[in-house]
Amino acid sequence: MTGLVTAYALLRHQLQAATNQAVWPSPEAGFLDYLRATTSSAFAERPLVTDRLDEAPMLAAAGYQYVNPRFQRNSQYDQEWARHFKRLAQRQAFPIDRESYFYRPLDLLGVCIGAQSCPAVTDSDRQWLKIVLENGATRLSEHSRAHYLGAVAANHIGVTWTMHSTPRLRDLSLASLGLLYWLINQKALAASIGLTLNEPELAATVLQIAFLDKNRCDDLADAGLILYATENVVERTIQASIEETWKAPRNMQAATALVRAICERFTIAANALAERHDNRATVSMMDEYDVQDLLGALLKVHFTDVRHEEWTPSYAGNASRMDFLLKPEQVVVEAKMTRKGLGQKELVTQLAEDILRYQSHQDCKTLMCFVYDPAGKCSNPTALENDLTKNHGSLKVIVMVQPKSR
Repeated sequence: MTGLVTAYALLRHQLQAATNQAVWPSPEAGFLDYLRATTSSAFAERPLVTDRLDEAPMLAAAGYQYVNPRFQRNSQYDQEWARHFKRLAQRQAFPIDRESYFYRPLDLLGVCIGAQSCPAVTDSDRQWLKIVLENGATRLSEHSRAHYLGAVAANHIGVTWTMHSTPRLRDLSLASLGLLYWLINQKALAASIGLTLNEPELAATVLQIAFLDKNRCDDLADAGLILYATENVVERTIQASIEETWKAPRNMQAATALVRAICERFTIAANALAERHDNRATVSMMDEYDVQDLLGALLKVHFTDVRHEEWTPSYAGNASRMDFLLKPEQVVVEAKMTRKGLGQKELVTQLAEDILRYQSHQDCKTLMCFVYDPAGKCSNPTALENDLTKNHGSLKVIVMVQPKSR
C-alpha cells in the first residue's frame, strides 16, 4: 500500500528541503539566515564573501552577515565592503527597465543591513542610500512583496515607509501571508511602518490556505517565510488547544489570572461594603481577619474547592496555617494587611519566611501573596512586588499590593 502524506506534512518537508539547499553566497541564503536570526536568535556561521563584491547580489549576501554579532572578519574586510558600497552609489537606482538592486528586494535588504552595521561605513557614506529609500517608497505597489521588504530595508537605515491601508488577507498568496506574519511579529518594525492586522484572522488564513489550497513556491526566501509562518501558527494552535483542554495547565494558569483579578479589585469591593443602604451595619477592613473573610468569600464565588487555613510544614521549628488552598489548581493565597509595626520592611521578612515554608508543601506550586495596604504603609509597593515576584526554586511566587497609594 502506498503511504499517504498529509498536505501540510508534504508542504513542510518540501520547504525544509528547499531552504536547507540554499546556495551560499547568495541573497536568498543571506535572507534565510536573517529570518532565522529574527525569529529564533540562531546565527549561521558562513564563509566570508570575498569574490565579486562589486556585484550587488554578492554585496548584499555579505551584508546579511553583519546581523550575526559574532561575525568573524578583520577590519580590512569591513573596509573592502564599504568601498564596494560606495561604488554602488554610482549606479542608477531607478532605471526604466527596473533592472537594479532597488527592484530586487533581497538585494536591497542585504545592502541596507550591511550599510547600517558595517563599522567602516560612515553616516555620510550611507546618505545616498537614505535618499534612494526616501524617493523609492512610492515606486513600489503598496502591499506587494517588494514594498514590504523595502519597508524593512528602509527601516534598517532610519527611513520609514508608512502603510496607508490594510491588505485583504484572503486575496493573498501563502508566501505573502508568511511575509506578513513575520512582519507582524517584529513588533517594533510593524508599529513604525503602521502595519496593523487582526493577528487571529491572519493566523487562521495561514492555516486555511496551507491545509486546503494547492500552494506553489519558486523563491527560497518565500519558502523560508512560509515555513516559519506555518510552523509557528500550527505550534501555537496546538499549544493553545492543549492549554484549553488539558486540566492541570489550564487550571493553574487560569487560577492565577483570576486570583490576580480578584485582588486587583479587592479595594473596590471593600469600599462598596463600607457604604450600605439606610446606614446599615458595614463590613470594614479593620485587620487581617477582615481581609481574609472578604477575600475568602470572593474566592468561593469563583472556585469550587477553597480550603481555609490548612496546616503548612514547619519552618524554624514552627508550623503555621495557610489562608486559602486552591488544591485542584495547586495555588495557595495568603492575605496580609499592613498596620502599625507591619510596614514594608516587616512584610519582606514575613513573605520571605512564607516562601521558604511553602517550598516544601506538596500541594503548593504557586504562592500568591495579597497585601492590603489601605493606609499606605508600604513605601514602595512596586519594588516589593518586583523583588519577590519570581520563581523561588520550583515555587512560583506572585506578590500583589493594593491599593498602590504611592
